[in-house]
Amino acid sequence: MKASIYKKVLLITFASLLVLTLLSFAVMYYQVNKAWGEFVPTVNSEQFRSEQGAYAILNASVLSQDGERMLANQTIIVRNGIIEALDEGLSVPEHVEVIDASGKFIIPGLIDAHVHLWQSPNDLLLYLANGVTHVRELNGSEEHLSWREDIAAGRPGPDLFVATRRHNTSTGFSALFDRWAAKINPVASTDNMSQHVASIQSAGYDAIKVYTLLDNDHFVALQDAAREANIQILGHIPFDLPLDQVWASDLKDLGHVEELVKALDREFGGYTRDDTEEFLQFVRDRSEAVAAELNNNDIAVVTTLALIESFSAQKLSVEDALSHVHAEYVNTGIAESLGDSFKVMGWLPESNIYRLPEDYPEDLIPGNQRYWNAYAEANQILLQAMVQQNVLILAGTDANVPIMVPGYSLHEELESLVAIGFTPAQALRSATTTTAQQMNIESGVIREGYQADLLILNANPLNNISHTKTIVEVISNGRRYTGEDIENMREAVRVANQG
Repeated sequence: MKASIYKKVLLITFASLLVLTLLSFAVMYYQVNKAWGEFVPTVNSEQFRSEQGAYAILNASVLSQDGERMLANQTIIVRNGIIEALDEGLSVPEHVEVIDASGKFIIPGLIDAHVHLWQSPNDLLLYLANGVTHVRELNGSEEHLSWREDIAAGRPGPDLFVATRRHNTSTGFSALFDRWAAKINPVASTDNMSQHVASIQSAGYDAIKVYTLLDNDHFVALQDAAREANIQILGHIPFDLPLDQVWASDLKDLGHVEELVKALDREFGGYTRDDTEEFLQFVRDRSEAVAAELNNNDIAVVTTLALIESFSAQKLSVEDALSHVHAEYVNTGIAESLGDSFKVMGWLPESNIYRLPEDYPEDLIPGNQRYWNAYAEANQILLQAMVQQNVLILAGTDANVPIMVPGYSLHEELESLVAIGFTPAQALRSATTTTAQQMNIESGVIREGYQADLLILNANPLNNISHTKTIVEVISNGRRYTGEDIENMREAVRVANQG
């Protein structure tokens, strides 16, 4: 009898523990996916669907193919998503819709070279509404690959370039956490790397992303397997990789200028709040040589400057930093995150990943600001050297990392580039022609035979880069989205964020 009772108690205890474990897992699953944006209501994008047709845009000022000037009185004929003809005074074919663009300016659709969609499909509408017709997703998933196919079939959204999740070296529980919660591909061995890359290619990814904590052996193995499979690697400079190895590697597309700043900081020995001027002088002294190496080795660099410039403000006052961006369009799950327990990419004061702790000593704040201001200036110094030496510069924002609002952030990025000395034409090229060339796509230039990705603007961005925001109409792969569509997209996303 006692044995029977004992067995019943054990069974009940085991069942109870199993139920509690399953419930705990379900709660954790919900919370983690909520923090990546999963549960905000999805806007029905079908209401904005636009078909490719045939139309002629007349009397427009069109950005020249070198991006340096506007060509007056141009006619653009678009058919089935392609620019069929472009010239002054073209005759308009019969049965073609006519759009009078008198007094308007047309530039290529913009490209954000570094974004994170996470689990937030409403962002696709934000990109379109802000004239961003292509994005490079640099921490991709199978869901993003599905979105890419949907967009190719007509779903409203920018064309997607999808790189894999980040690759970091990790093992054990850390690897489990990375894979499940942090959206990282853990690498524990050099074994089976070719099979891993083959699975990436089979899934349809456009590139493989390497990350900060990928050790040298794993980096080399991944690089070699990618080279054999003819798939690009891009992303961060691993801590184990000095710059001379970077120049010789297959890492030809750096996700941030700050990757170079971090590498120079390691060369310097690690700067502090007390030797910022010495570090900045070191960066100045090295900047021309770094830019030359980038040029000599055909390495492209993504800017993400506006994000870097926001660090000191976010550390000092998250509330003030948020007041300067369109935070109402950010997925609320991503913005709220999970508080201090698991910040993920939190934006709000209680979850912001950059803010100083509440108990941070007040007397240390000036030094902290000095450190992060110097960090931003180091990025600016390198970008200035790079643009002078015609390095391949790709405008990118790290969108959805606080406080980079999808779509809006690219306009802020262009303003940051012009503020440090880029001409408006150079800034525009970094968000159109250069990135399109790096992606090997026929876009980014208004040219016969190229995909019809166009922005019709009210004002000339060559005179003021902020005029990229004066959007009258967005044309993405030949699909037209009017000013009314644009406002309705924005409003739909804002309302969805309110739940």
